[in-house]
Amino acid sequence: MLNIFKNLKEKKGNIESASDEEKGIMITTLLVEAAKSDDEFADEEITKIKKIVSNKLHFDEELTNSIFDKALETSQDSIELYSLTKDIKENFTKDEILNIFVYLWKVILSDGVIDDYESGLIRNLTGLFHLTGKEVAETKATAEELIKQN
Repeated sequence: MLNIFKNLKEKKGNIESASDEEKGIMITTLLVEAAKSDDEFADEEITKIKKIVSNKLHFDEELTNSIFDKALETSQDSIELYSLTKDIKENFTKDEILNIFVYLWKVILSDGVIDDYESGLIRNLTGLFHLTGKEVAETKATAEELIKQN
Protein backbone atom coordinates (compact mmCIF):
# COMPACT_ATOMS: atom_id res chain seq x y z
CA MET A 1 0.00 0.00 0.00
CA LEU A 2 1.23 3.48 -0.79
CA ASN A 3 2.32 5.50 2.24
CA ILE A 4 -0.09 8.29 1.42
CA PHE A 5 -3.03 5.88 1.71
CA LYS A 6 -2.03 3.92 4.83
CA ASN A 7 -4.72 5.65 6.87
CA LEU A 8 -7.36 4.14 4.57
CA LYS A 9 -6.34 0.68 5.70
CA GLU A 10 -6.85 1.76 9.30
CA LYS A 11 -10.36 2.96 8.42
CA LYS A 12 -11.26 -0.54 7.11
CA GLY A 13 -10.94 0.53 3.45
CA ASN A 14 -14.62 0.89 2.62
CA ILE A 15 -15.93 3.31 0.02
CA GLU A 16 -16.88 5.94 2.59
CA SER A 17 -13.45 5.81 4.24
CA ALA A 18 -11.46 7.81 1.69
CA SER A 19 -11.87 11.55 1.72
CA ASP A 20 -12.55 13.32 -1.56
CA GLU A 21 -8.98 14.62 -1.51
CA GLU A 22 -7.56 11.12 -0.99
CA LYS A 23 -9.70 9.79 -3.84
CA GLY A 24 -8.52 12.69 -5.97
CA ILE A 25 -4.90 11.82 -5.24
CA MET A 26 -5.50 8.18 -6.19
CA ILE A 27 -7.13 9.12 -9.49
CA THR A 28 -4.55 11.78 -10.26
CA THR A 29 -1.65 9.43 -9.50
CA LEU A 30 -3.06 6.93 -11.95
CA LEU A 31 -3.50 9.66 -14.58
CA VAL A 32 0.09 10.83 -14.03
CA GLU A 33 1.29 7.25 -14.46
CA ALA A 34 -0.61 7.04 -17.75
CA ALA A 35 0.87 10.32 -18.95
CA LYS A 36 4.39 9.28 -17.96
CA SER A 37 4.12 5.76 -19.39
CA ASP A 38 5.51 6.84 -22.78
CA ASP A 39 8.43 8.68 -21.12
CA GLU A 40 7.10 11.99 -22.42
CA PHE A 41 5.28 13.97 -19.75
CA ALA A 42 4.14 16.85 -21.94
CA ASP A 43 2.54 20.11 -20.89
CA GLU A 44 -0.71 19.22 -22.67
CA GLU A 45 -0.92 16.06 -20.56
CA ILE A 46 -0.38 18.03 -17.36
CA THR A 47 -3.02 20.53 -18.44
CA LYS A 48 -5.44 17.71 -19.33
CA ILE A 49 -4.92 16.01 -15.95
CA LYS A 50 -5.49 19.23 -14.03
CA LYS A 51 -8.59 19.98 -16.12
CA ILE A 52 -10.00 16.52 -15.39
CA VAL A 53 -9.29 16.88 -11.67
CA SER A 54 -10.84 20.32 -11.56
CA ASN A 55 -13.90 19.70 -13.76
CA LYS A 56 -14.76 16.07 -13.08
CA LEU A 57 -13.85 15.93 -9.41
CA HIS A 58 -15.10 19.48 -8.74
CA PHE A 59 -11.99 20.82 -7.02
CA ASP A 60 -10.96 24.47 -7.08
CA GLU A 61 -7.64 25.51 -8.62
CA GLU A 62 -5.73 25.55 -5.34
CA LEU A 63 -6.87 22.05 -4.32
CA THR A 64 -6.34 20.78 -7.86
CA ASN A 65 -2.73 21.99 -7.83
CA SER A 66 -2.16 20.52 -4.37
CA ILE A 67 -3.60 17.14 -5.40
CA PHE A 68 -1.56 17.18 -8.61
CA ASP A 69 1.63 17.92 -6.67
CA LYS A 70 0.93 15.10 -4.18
CA ALA A 71 0.14 12.69 -7.03
CA LEU A 72 3.33 13.68 -8.84
CA GLU A 73 5.32 13.13 -5.64
CA THR A 74 3.66 9.74 -5.13
CA SER A 75 4.40 8.83 -8.74
CA GLN A 76 8.06 9.77 -8.37
CA ASP A 77 8.38 7.43 -5.37
CA SER A 78 8.48 4.38 -7.67
CA ILE A 79 4.80 3.62 -7.45
CA GLU A 80 3.71 0.01 -7.47
CA LEU A 81 0.74 -0.21 -9.81
CA TYR A 82 -0.74 -3.20 -7.97
CA SER A 83 -0.90 -1.27 -4.68
CA LEU A 84 -2.49 1.75 -6.31
CA THR A 85 -5.13 -0.30 -8.10
CA LYS A 86 -5.86 -2.20 -4.87
CA ASP A 87 -6.40 1.09 -3.05
CA ILE A 88 -8.69 2.29 -5.83
CA LYS A 89 -10.68 -0.97 -5.93
CA GLU A 90 -11.24 -0.69 -2.17
CA ASN A 91 -12.48 2.89 -2.36
CA PHE A 92 -14.38 3.23 -5.64
CA THR A 93 -17.40 1.59 -7.19
CA LYS A 94 -17.15 -0.17 -10.55
CA ASP A 95 -18.89 2.76 -12.27
CA GLU A 96 -16.36 5.15 -10.73
CA ILE A 97 -13.52 2.92 -11.95
CA LEU A 98 -15.00 2.95 -15.46
CA ASN A 99 -15.08 6.76 -15.27
CA ILE A 100 -11.41 6.69 -14.25
CA PHE A 101 -10.71 4.71 -17.43
CA VAL A 102 -12.43 7.45 -19.45
CA TYR A 103 -10.09 9.95 -17.76
CA LEU A 104 -7.10 7.69 -18.50
CA TRP A 105 -8.03 7.53 -22.17
CA LYS A 106 -8.44 11.30 -22.32
CA VAL A 107 -4.89 11.73 -21.01
CA ILE A 108 -3.44 9.02 -23.26
CA LEU A 109 -5.20 10.42 -26.33
CA SER A 110 -4.24 14.03 -25.54
CA ASP A 111 -1.07 13.84 -27.65
CA GLY A 112 -2.84 12.04 -30.50
CA VAL A 113 -0.69 8.89 -30.27
CA ILE A 114 -1.20 5.64 -28.37
CA ASP A 115 2.22 4.06 -28.06
CA ASP A 116 3.14 0.56 -26.92
CA TYR A 117 3.80 1.61 -23.32
CA GLU A 118 0.40 3.27 -23.01
CA SER A 119 -1.30 0.24 -24.57
CA GLY A 120 0.57 -2.00 -22.15
CA LEU A 121 -0.49 0.12 -19.20
CA ILE A 122 -4.15 -0.07 -20.24
CA ARG A 123 -3.88 -3.86 -20.64
CA ASN A 124 -2.30 -4.17 -17.20
CA LEU A 125 -4.92 -1.96 -15.59
CA THR A 126 -7.72 -3.83 -17.34
CA GLY A 127 -6.53 -7.03 -15.69
CA LEU A 128 -5.83 -5.46 -12.30
CA PHE A 129 -9.32 -3.93 -12.19
CA HIS A 130 -10.91 -7.13 -13.55
CA LEU A 131 -12.57 -5.30 -16.44
CA THR A 132 -13.53 -6.79 -19.78
CA GLY A 133 -12.12 -5.72 -23.10
CA LYS A 134 -15.59 -4.53 -24.05
CA GLU A 135 -15.83 -2.28 -20.98
CA VAL A 136 -12.44 -0.73 -21.70
CA ALA A 137 -13.30 -0.26 -25.39
CA GLU A 138 -16.48 1.54 -24.35
CA THR A 139 -14.50 3.86 -22.04
CA LYS A 140 -12.12 4.64 -24.91
CA ALA A 141 -15.05 5.41 -27.24
CA THR A 142 -16.56 7.68 -24.58
CA ALA A 143 -13.24 9.51 -24.17
CA GLU A 144 -12.89 9.93 -27.94
CA GLU A 145 -16.41 11.36 -28.14
CA LEU A 146 -15.73 13.77 -25.27
CA ILE A 147 -12.50 14.91 -26.94
CA LYS A 148 -14.39 15.60 -30.18
CA GLN A 149 -16.92 17.72 -28.28
CA ASN A 150 -14.24 19.97 -26.80
